[in-house]
Amino acid sequence: MTRVSWVKRLFMSPASRKRLSDEAAAGERRTVYVNAEHGQQQQQQQHVQYPANQIRTAKYTVVSFVPKNLFEQFRRAANMYFLFLLVLQFVPAVTTGSPGLSALALFTIVFLTMAKDGYEDSKRSASDREANRAPATVLGGGWVNVNKPPAHHFRPRGIMRLLWSDSGAGGTVGNAGGTPLAGGGSVGSDVGIGGSSNDDAWLQTEWRHLHVGDIVLLRDGSAVPGDILLLSTSDEDGSCFVETKNLDGETNLKSKASLAATAHLTTSRLLAQFRCAVEAEAPTTQLYAFKGSLEVLDDGEVFPLGIDNLLLRGSVVRNTGWAAGVVLFTGNDTKIMMNAGETPSKRSRIERMMNYQVMSQFCLLFALCLLSAVLGGVYYGRAGSFQALFVVKYQTASGQSAPLFGFLTFWTALILYQTVVPISLYVSIEVVKSFQAYFISQDIDMYYAPLDRRCTPKSWNLSDDLGQVEYIFSDKTGTLTQNVMEFRQCSVRGRVYGEIADADRAAELRRQMDARLAQACEHPYPFRQSQAATFFDTQLYDDLRADSTQARAVIEFFTVLALCHNVVSHVPDPARPGVVEYKAQSPDEAALVATARDVGFAFLRRERSRVVCSFLGHEQAFELLATLEFTSARKRMSVVVRRSDGRIMLLTKGADSVVLQRIRQGQDRLRSATLADLELFANHGLRTLCLAYRLLSDDEYAQWRVGYDRAMASLGDRDAEVEQSCDAIERELQLIGGTAIEDKLQDGVPETIAQLALAGIKLWVLTGDKTETAINIGYSCNLLNSDMQLIVVNAETHDATREQLEKALREFGDFHADLSVSGGGGGAMAGIAPKSVGSWRRLLRRKEKTAASPAKGGAYDVERRHGLHGVWDNVRTRNVPNGSNLLKREAPLALVIDGHSLKFALEPELAPLMLELAVRCKSVLCCRVSPLQKALVVRMVKQGLGTLCLAVGDGANDVSMIQEADVGIGISGEEGLQAVMASDYSIAQFRFLQKLLLVHGRWAYLRISSMVLNFFYKNVVFTVSLFWFQLFCQWSVANFFDYTLIMLYNMLYTSLPPGVLGVFDQDLSAVVGMVVPQLYKRGIYKLEYSMARFWMYIIDGLYQSAAITFLVVYTYYFSAAAERNGLDSASRDDIGTVGAFCVVVTTNLYMGLNNRTWTWVMPLAQLFGLAMLLGVFFVYGVIYDTVFSSGAATRIFAQIDFWLLLVITAVLCLMPHYIAKFVRSAWYPTDTDVVREIVHGFRRRRQRRYGKSKRAAVAMRPSHGLLNHATTSPHKEVPFGAFPDTKGGGGGGGGARQWRQQWRQRQAAVAANAHNMEGAIPLDDLAGGGSSSSQHAAASPRINSNSDPLNQPGVYQGVPYPESDASLIACLHNLAHMGDPASATSVAATPQPGILKRLSIYQQQQRRNQASDFEEDVSLQGDGSSPAAPPLHRANTVNSSIYYLDDGSVQPYTGYAFAQEEQHHPRKGRLLHRRR
Repeated sequence: MTRVSWVKRLFMSPASRKRLSDEAAAGERRTVYVNAEHGQQQQQQQHVQYPANQIRTAKYTVVSFVPKNLFEQFRRAANMYFLFLLVLQFVPAVTTGSPGLSALALFTIVFLTMAKDGYEDSKRSASDREANRAPATVLGGGWVNVNKPPAHHFRPRGIMRLLWSDSGAGGTVGNAGGTPLAGGGSVGSDVGIGGSSNDDAWLQTEWRHLHVGDIVLLRDGSAVPGDILLLSTSDEDGSCFVETKNLDGETNLKSKASLAATAHLTTSRLLAQFRCAVEAEAPTTQLYAFKGSLEVLDDGEVFPLGIDNLLLRGSVVRNTGWAAGVVLFTGNDTKIMMNAGETPSKRSRIERMMNYQVMSQFCLLFALCLLSAVLGGVYYGRAGSFQALFVVKYQTASGQSAPLFGFLTFWTALILYQTVVPISLYVSIEVVKSFQAYFISQDIDMYYAPLDRRCTPKSWNLSDDLGQVEYIFSDKTGTLTQNVMEFRQCSVRGRVYGEIADADRAAELRRQMDARLAQACEHPYPFRQSQAATFFDTQLYDDLRADSTQARAVIEFFTVLALCHNVVSHVPDPARPGVVEYKAQSPDEAALVATARDVGFAFLRRERSRVVCSFLGHEQAFELLATLEFTSARKRMSVVVRRSDGRIMLLTKGADSVVLQRIRQGQDRLRSATLADLELFANHGLRTLCLAYRLLSDDEYAQWRVGYDRAMASLGDRDAEVEQSCDAIERELQLIGGTAIEDKLQDGVPETIAQLALAGIKLWVLTGDKTETAINIGYSCNLLNSDMQLIVVNAETHDATREQLEKALREFGDFHADLSVSGGGGGAMAGIAPKSVGSWRRLLRRKEKTAASPAKGGAYDVERRHGLHGVWDNVRTRNVPNGSNLLKREAPLALVIDGHSLKFALEPELAPLMLELAVRCKSVLCCRVSPLQKALVVRMVKQGLGTLCLAVGDGANDVSMIQEADVGIGISGEEGLQAVMASDYSIAQFRFLQKLLLVHGRWAYLRISSMVLNFFYKNVVFTVSLFWFQLFCQWSVANFFDYTLIMLYNMLYTSLPPGVLGVFDQDLSAVVGMVVPQLYKRGIYKLEYSMARFWMYIIDGLYQSAAITFLVVYTYYFSAAAERNGLDSASRDDIGTVGAFCVVVTTNLYMGLNNRTWTWVMPLAQLFGLAMLLGVFFVYGVIYDTVFSSGAATRIFAQIDFWLLLVITAVLCLMPHYIAKFVRSAWYPTDTDVVREIVHGFRRRRQRRYGKSKRAAVAMRPSHGLLNHATTSPHKEVPFGAFPDTKGGGGGGGGARQWRQQWRQRQAAVAANAHNMEGAIPLDDLAGGGSSSSQHAAASPRINSNSDPLNQPGVYQGVPYPESDASLIACLHNLAHMGDPASATSVAATPQPGILKRLSIYQQQQRRNQASDFEEDVSLQGDGSSPAAPPLHRANTVNSSIYYLDDGSVQPYTGYAFAQEEQHHPRKGRLLHRRR
């Protein structure tokens, strides 16, 4: 192993140390000796040195903090630029002011950043110290670790040893010293490890003192300090259970086992005498793989080692009395540390765009300096010029050339104009985003009480990206669903059991099930947990009591559930032995075993190699002979058990596609019936498994066991040999039936997806479930709707995948445009021209030219698409009329692709085809995908479209997707915290995405955009004013302002207003952002922050700088003002002081004018800037008696010109900006302007009618009045908030009366259905975002719904609002969710161009008087006195069809039709009421 000096390691970052460890360990296997004297000699001869068990994740040390932090800070171009200017100011020939002031500004920024970095790193250091000093128990006394090198190999010498006090190299582990746990006994004690008299053989130490080769004792609840080879445990079979939540995020228990050759080492004496050599592979990042071997030195026998024999650092021992093992990997060589790579560095989109804008400012700075230098040189060469008459102080020699003067002028101008590049902008952004992160974390609406978790920002610099997300990639299990599995139904020998019932019916069924179970049991059965049961069917016990084949099948079915698992039983209360709880590696497995317990087949405990159960009150024991573990490749699990009568049984459960291929012949009818049941289960979104068994003879088992043991002991490709051996016995199975488990959706998931769709966000679901399950979950969570055309890509080869993608584009490409923003899907609002509908043709032509050979089909068997011939097709087509054509080319598209096809579709050749098809679909579901494929899908969209992507997941398999996305969201659910640890933001429920994106994200985007643009603006105003002043001093680069004002301009005078914009600015309240999600589209379209808006602010700054400079200079030039001594008061210092005051006042007022919501904070910030200017102005004059400030109060403040200039310059500079804002909001309003006007009009009329009394406001009748007419008007061409023309129809007043009557009728309908609106009206572009009303029908948020806890009186989607705003919220809800489905569909189908127009404030004011009578009349109907219109019901029609590209078949979606029928017929208790 390569030796690296400890000094170099001291300055290394954690990532560098990890890379060094990886490089050193690459290809190097290690041999660890236990009680082998010759091993110590070999280790010393080979100079083997393993890293200590001390870890350091902190970035800095005491010595490296200052130099390393300075190095990182000055890697920024802006800091290097200002450091260069600071050095330049020490050159006398070009300096323009005091270098100390420049150094003060730079050092302040650097110091604040250093303090922030040090504080963050100190928390990591504290965490490291806590981990390194955790207690550990090791074998001590007279035992010696032969693998431990001398201590001097670790410890530095000299004074630097003081800095290495935490290295742990001087520990006494494995030597004669140490701290014994009790007494002073020796290692030779022969009492078991669990005995009290044996404790003196073990020493108490710390984790940092552990070394490779130490023998460690772990007890129940102990954390594993390193990667340890398990030698023995408290169980005689050497089994041990660990929790790996800190390792991979999963809370499920995992089973570990020791070798049979070491399981007998249950005393310290045996451990101290056992001689072996462990050969292990080099340290790797593979969490689920390990290869090694253990050689017993006494007899030379070699045993293979696998991951099941290794306890990984970070895991916790559970349900095990004690465990002993030998340390194989320590410190940075452990798997958890090698996987603890630094989170990818992410920068927000605005920050990336700022780089271009800063570069443009550098270009502007270079242009100003170059122009000043050229013109200065030109004027210097003229006779009688200012430069010729008054040379600056450094010009001592005559005859200086003009080029030299111009050269020096360039560098002087560079110092003078330095403020055009804002040095404090980066620090201001970090401070502002820290406040935004704090507000997000303190939002009570995103707090989840059951788990006591709130939204936690981890990457504070990405808050503005939350307001610009276009694509969301989501996992399903645990993210959209609760990951709480409930056993719902099952199919046993072709008969379906299980009744779906509501709460009242479930309570009655529980009582009936308790009574029937008591009748079926001959002995007491105390193990049923009735309140937790989710499976109800009394017919099950009727079949059990009958002496029939069905009764035997039911017993076999639940026997498999009770025995085929890796569940750990636990009795929490010894006083109640009947209460048995289960801990499993997956929630599905726990649900299966718990259901078997509640039915009457309870798994009780494991005793050595026995499994003890209670079947209907009879306790039975089975001998566990072998366990064939479940893997993602096998997709099944099996156990081999011996019954009490001596018969051997193989019990199997797994995916239907795997199990049904292994059943014996002669079960066609049973297989067909079971498949039909499983598909119906899947069509309701249930997760399915198949159960089967096989009877084995003693000879068959003995013969198989020999091959299985040989495969387990193989030192070659052991995994392949074990799989081959398992596959050999898992054949000729007898099919029993299948299970159906429900993974319920989280609260508010359908509503959240509907709201995000209205906001213009596209959602892709990436799941590992089968296609049918994913499709049905898509319907239930509102990702899919009944009007969509589903396209299924299911191919087996590369050519077949290409053929299906091209076929889909040819079939639908001409009917659907690109929906992405980069493809013009945003319409006119986004400002991007849409791509041609036939753009896919050019892509196909390019592919045909570059393809080596044409795509060939037939490389796969169509009849084996779903694993079995003809069965699935018969089920799908049972309700299809002959000759019907269900293909809808113009319907919205949804793409469904499986993982095998996706593997080929993500290849570089087919990825453009995949993306071209996907962007034409409203929804995309990727099924059976791996974690790597999830990340590749995100990368394809992110790089292919250049859009901003967000990934959300909850498990360890989502980490790669979360890290690949621009913003990663981790859900802290049931699968641990691995996704949360790798995420940028963590939330507890998927529904919290609504407020995180639509409210906080949109606010952060608006605030950061406004702050950055105003920051650039104020620097341009100040800096370019210096440039304009050079016109009056012949480009001699003289200061217009005193240098003190220049250096403190950004730090004091104008520092707070931009920060207030970034922290407190708010255009609309939180509830309005939730009610009208279409407002979010401005972030997707990048309308608030773009290069165009940037240059608008720059041009505005150029104009204002010119206006201030020329107005101030010419005012004093033509002024006759004089001082008391008679001298002219128009000196350069006084003019510059007046100009500085004008700049500070104007820029502060300008930023206040851009504030969308005025509070007391903005005026206070502006007053603070002026107070700082006055304070520095006077303090500077006291300290330094200069012309700049000495006597300024009497010279400047006493003159009327000064006060008039403050007012005139402010008005002259701000008036154009104010007029432009008025014109834009009045004649060209945005969505935000329209909604703000509605809210403002509502509050103003309420105040005018009811005054400011809170009691009157609360008691106000919820009248809709003028506001609701924005959407309830039948004149769809009329813009929102306007009244239609009352002329027409019969003419005169008849038309007005007819319109008034129609309006009243419609108001009554709105009052009855205001909170159950369907469809969506995009506020800006119906053509680009139109969709049918049914898309959001099932998920439209219902206000004042008693059944929905998220929408109660005063609460909208979980966000509270004042009850006095109820009618306002209803109005805005109608604005975003139009109430008439028919009209919504027609409008979406044929968009009217006039609906995009907006009515100006002036036109609305003209019509307000005309509408006053109507408003008063309608307000009388707001009390509900008029009869409410009958509620609207949708017809129970299902139009969905699934287009299978592999064979061209079009099938209806029968599962969704059945689900809809079940919703409208709740009396049908059984989902599948079919008895055979």
